Amino acid sequence: MAVPTTTRLERRPASASQLRDDLAALRIDRTRHRGRSRIVRVFIWLLFLAALAGGAATAYWRFEDEFWSLKKHLEPAMEVRTEAVRVLSVNQARALLTATGYLESRRQASVGAKGAGRIAKLCFEEGTVVRKGELLAVLEHDDLTAQLESRNVAVELAEAELAQARLALAQRERDFGREQHVNRKGAGTKSALETAETDFKTAKAHSDAKASAVRAAEAHVREAEVAIQNMHVYAPFDATVISKDAELGETIMPGGMGAGSGRGSVATLADLGALEVDTDVKEDYLAHIRRGQPADILVDAVPDRRYRGRLREIIPMGDRTRGIVKVKVEVLDADDRLFPELSATVHFLPEEDEKATGDATQALFVPLSAVNQIEGDAFVWRLAGERAEQVRVTVIGEPRDGLLRVEGALAGGESLIADPPAELTAESKVRAQ
Repeated sequence: MAVPTTTRLERRPASASQLRDDLAALRIDRTRHRGRSRIVRVFIWLLFLAALAGGAATAYWRFEDEFWSLKKHLEPAMEVRTEAVRVLSVNQARALLTATGYLESRRQASVGAKGAGRIAKLCFEEGTVVRKGELLAVLEHDDLTAQLESRNVAVELAEAELAQARLALAQRERDFGREQHVNRKGAGTKSALETAETDFKTAKAHSDAKASAVRAAEAHVREAEVAIQNMHVYAPFDATVISKDAELGETIMPGGMGAGSGRGSVATLADLGALEVDTDVKEDYLAHIRRGQPADILVDAVPDRRYRGRLREIIPMGDRTRGIVKVKVEVLDADDRLFPELSATVHFLPEEDEKATGDATQALFVPLSAVNQIEGDAFVWRLAGERAEQVRVTVIGEPRDGLLRVEGALAGGESLIADPPAELTAESKVRAQ
């Protein structure tokens, strides 16, 4: 049997030229679309650039303030020295020296009883105006009253005994006279005369003793009356009660220091018509003041008034640790709004300003270094945030102690640029040192 023969088709390899022809036939022709693609790309880029420019413009328009604020913030600041605009009275500006202290009364006393006892009656309240000798309080003294009554009885008894002794003396005096008369007649005896004389002298001595007893009894009465008087508290001078130191029923003890040993006083009195400022002056400035020097007094509790003052006393004793000397300045026109322990400021004035003391006229004062002048016009640089603004002012009078009185669009308290740099402008960024 014959075996079938398998026929195998053989593939001849293609030549190189044939392959190039085949690949060329498969290539896509792009020449037709090349011109159109370039136009599209250019258009897209133009749209992108336009959108970018529009976004930048919109962002600038929306954030313009923030942009300039950031620019100003990053701008370096010019450091300047500042001084404040001060509101002072005319006298404050003229003052040679200023000192602070507290008001006190030249006549002030804590008043108590001379004796010890419990308060039975109070006749005042704080703020009561009292006159010299007026009753303030009464302490319990029933025992002293009883003692006084007993001593009055003793006086009466002594006076009765004195009267009896004087009657006996009169009788002995008559007997002695008769014996003398009889003896002159030669009828009496010497012994009888001597006896009569002795009886007379004895009666006289007895009468004198009884008179002394009466005086002693009367002295005991006065002693009891004084003891009772000491249970009463009286005002030692015309004054105002500024402190009520004890209440009804409390015990008063001379020299007492509190509840443990008893109260020492019932009230504190002060003469509010004789007020003065107790203040200190540094030794360096002692040459600027003298006794009788006028002063302007400002009390913090009464800001709407200036009081006239005069330096009454320079205490001749220094304080080596603090380097100060204590002075007393009396208030010449005190009113009912002033009382002790209020804080006060004293402006010592030149002698020629004595008539002007108490002048409360307010004015604006600026440091001389802050005032600039151009062609006769004066102005200052006022600090406004991080910028400076120019404010025109009118100068009044001459400078004093580095200050100038001015008028203008200032209210007081503003910060002014002192010794402003020549390159300073309203656009300059500034910063206080």
